Amino acid sequence: MEEHISLEQSRGACYKFLSDCYYLPDAGLLKMINSSCGSARDLCSEMAQSITGSDDIESIQVDYSRLFVGPYGLLAPPYGSVYLENKRMLIGDSTLDVRQKYADEGLSINLKEAPDHIAIELEFMYFLIHKEVEAALMGNAAQAVDYIRKQRGFLEVHLARWVCDLTNRMAAKAETAFYRKLANLTKTFIEADTKNLSEMMCPQ
Repeated sequence: MEEHISLEQSRGACYKFLSDCYYLPDAGLLKMINSSCGSARDLCSEMAQSITGSDDIESIQVDYSRLFVGPYGLLAPPYGSVYLENKRMLIGDSTLDVRQKYADEGLSINLKEAPDHIAIELEFMYFLIHKEVEAALMGNAAQAVDYIRKQRGFLEVHLARWVCDLTNRMAAKAETAFYRKLANLTKTFIEADTKNLSEMMCPQ
């Protein structure tokens, strides 16, 4: 049990780390990366190298704006609805469903960004893992399993369905090593975690 909880805490740390990387970077980015713990350290080491190497914070900020903000169109829209809705709209049924998922967990989110922004969806996965671990520590196995099901469902219905499209665009359009590495790490991690959760809930 202790080993499982430790692994889940590491999973959560990875989601939180990835989420933080998709917000507007500032001078504290390297400090945040270096302070990450658990399995997230393996992800962080590559990201830290890109910041201390060819990329500086200003270059990363400029690339962030190019990819995710504009002003002349988004090179890599960070919103799920763009990839999941037929008309590639910013707000659609998938956005409303994500918002409802948050509300179902008692989360009242008043954000500048749409609820299906990549950073927010990654942070929601971190929240679900935290609740799973909390239930496990309290000895509530049924509730812990329920939160694992919620994680799998959220990935399969939302995040895992569009993250490859986003990260492929990032990898193709990014001018900094930081965002190219972030694209690869995000894609690899989400694909592996989706597979692991599926196998966990449906063992052979």
